[in-house]
Amino acid sequence: MPKRSEAYMSGQRDLVARAAYEVMLEKGLHDASLRDICTRAGVSIGAFYNLFPTKADAIVASRLLNLAVQPKLPAVKSWDDYVAYLVGQYCNRDPKSLQRQRLALQFAAEILQLKSNPAGLSEIYDAQRKQLTVYLAGLHANGEISLPFGLEQTVEIHALLALGASYRLANDLDLGVEDAAALLAAGLAGTAGLTAG
Repeated sequence: MPKRSEAYMSGQRDLVARAAYEVMLEKGLHDASLRDICTRAGVSIGAFYNLFPTKADAIVASRLLNLAVQPKLPAVKSWDDYVAYLVGQYCNRDPKSLQRQRLALQFAAEILQLKSNPAGLSEIYDAQRKQLTVYLAGLHANGEISLPFGLEQTVEIHALLALGASYRLANDLDLGVEDAAALLAAGLAGTAGLTAG
């Protein structure tokens, strides 16, 4: 049997990763079977293992693919745009966001049991930090923020603040979305050294 081209194999990996993400969103990490994923992707279990050594590899690939298709702010024009973007991504309880949050928490619970990040996970976090770095550098160049902690540290702080807001909203149903958004906005402004608005 002739060897498939890398472009074909990459397309197949994306197809299976997308199917894995869709099934896991619907059923949750633990109830999404390999058979469910393969059926959704239209591939055999053998074909799955030709593409991914383990189910965990497919899960990481699905998260990378999801990150690639998440809405990105084309260009931050103002501090308000930046805050609105992060609040929109991390401070809401619409059904799709709740599904994504459930999956992220289940994935985090799995990672807690490992000794190191699964292959590809660090790239997910690097891509997220890179996006924040571009946004914050632009705001600093515009003179809207002073970055008292420096660019790199502010990126890390903002990532932690956003993830913390998301986690808290998922675990405290008494906390209102508007309250969480206001707290996140205040934390972002305070750590970025907001000079305008």
